Amino acid sequence: MPAPLIAAALSAIAPALAKQGLDLLSGIFRGAATKGAQEVAELIEEKTGIDINDVADNKVTEEQWGQLKEFELQNQSILLEYRQQEDANDLERERMLHADRADARAMQTDAMKNDDVFVRRFIYFYATALTLLTFAFIFYASFVHQYTEANKEASRIIDTVLGFLLGVTLSAIIQYFFGSSAGSKSKEEKIKNLTESIQSDKIQLQEGGKP
Repeated sequence: MPAPLIAAALSAIAPALAKQGLDLLSGIFRGAATKGAQEVAELIEEKTGIDINDVADNKVTEEQWGQLKEFELQNQSILLEYRQQEDANDLERERMLHADRADARAMQTDAMKNDDVFVRRFIYFYATALTLLTFAFIFYASFVHQYTEANKEASRIIDTVLGFLLGVTLSAIIQYFFGSSAGSKSKEEKIKNLTESIQSDKIQLQEGGKP
């Protein structure tokens, strides 16, 4: 039975594939652990016997890299369809995130009109608590926890949690309170690039070529 796709490994899978010139596969594994990415991972293991999670752990041999390149070459049309779906999913996620932030700021604007002090300041209390907890965890991970072979599994969990806190929690707080017009412009450009990528993939799929 094919191994499940490990979400925490995705950040390492896509760059490793791109480094080997496997741009089509890299595009599929560049985002979240979606159904499409899982199906491609299962297809790879079925056709080549390679667990895509091994790519993140740098356990792929030269022979296996050759198998992956051959797999990409022989399954271009199928992979293009998955790539197109991933691009569409990325685009929709960006639009939803943009809408969520706008709704959150509108909600806070309404909350500021409330007579209850706690309601008006809840978002600030919440953000402060999360920020302090994040920095406390960073301090623990950096100066308290002992990274040894005996507690290797615990260390991996700490690395995953630390990545989540820095990449999601703290990042979301900073973007919410300090988001600028430059940040908004960057988001708009990303949505535009994703839209163009979808259109490009559609053309490549119709022509039967590689993007």
